[in-house]
Amino acid sequence: MRLKTFEFDIANSQLFNSDTQSSFHLTRTECQVLEQLANHPNQVMSKGQLACAGSQTAVMSESAVAKAVFTLRKYFGEQHAELIETLPRKGYRLNIEAPTASWSKHSRAKKKYLVFTVTGLLLTCIAVVTAMHQYILFESVDAPIKNSRNIVLDNGEQVLLTWLESPRIRLRQEVPIEEKVIAALNRCPHLTWQSVNLAFSNDMQVLNVSMLGQSASGETLMRNIKTIDFSLSPEFISQSWLEEVSLCD
Repeated sequence: MRLKTFEFDIANSQLFNSDTQSSFHLTRTECQVLEQLANHPNQVMSKGQLACAGSQTAVMSESAVAKAVFTLRKYFGEQHAELIETLPRKGYRLNIEAPTASWSKHSRAKKKYLVFTVTGLLLTCIAVVTAMHQYILFESVDAPIKNSRNIVLDNGEQVLLTWLESPRIRLRQEVPIEEKVIAALNRCPHLTWQSVNLAFSNDMQVLNVSMLGQSASGETLMRNIKTIDFSLSPEFISQSWLEEVSLCD
């Protein structure tokens, strides 16, 4: 299906930008959400409706729908951000022309073919894995990479600041976020924490802040904060967020 400068290939779960000649492989959730929006162009679809993916019951969570829409908008880019419109407390709408009857029929035929193909491949994979299970080596989970350094605050106190980075991803915003955290700690009259750990989730949409310290009586104190930002240019830490959560205690 044609979505302005994009071509949506449902059978192969592909989104192709004809202007930039770039192609994006969609996950099953992203493909299902975009297909439902494309089948109901210019109509408001609630998160609950999209979560059902055309069936009677939900096949995904509403948070998965929101994440899929976020990723699809990244693929469309700022220039075509209006393709998927958010209507507060109502849902989403795909702003395109209605598909023709021939496209809908062709789409259903492709989907049916895809179901049979995937089912056949899945059964084949299960048979191969079952037969060769004793020869399969499962990859061990890589330990996080630690990047630590001591920070001397304006009041002379020290705190150990550590980034925990998964070997499978590369950090994109560690410098501005680190600067914001240090600035927030500098505003504390007295620092309770001896160490602060920062880490992104694998999808780079959640920042985890873990702090460890001791009370005046010598008891171990621990605090864990998570901040989520689904925007196209996520900040994670804002002034209003710092005033609300306070990193001092």
